[in-house]
Amino acid sequence: MGMFVSLTVAEDRCAREPACRECVQSCPVDIFTREAGGVARVVAEHEDECILCDQCMVRCPVEAVTLTKHY
Repeated sequence: MGMFVSLTVAEDRCAREPACRECVQSCPVDIFTREAGGVARVVAEHEDECILCDQCMVRCPVEAVTLTKHY
């Protein structure tokens, strides 16, 4: 969990198709990663670099990404 924001990916909702990398590709500060065949994950050490652009949530086709502000 980041100090200022927390990003989560609902593993049960994340699109597992190899073609889906929307959150990974849309994030300008590389907060997300995704291994082939797996679900997207938050890179904890990058979480507080979030610039609140909301692109990860907007582009996720299954609405699996949630952003919580701690301020």
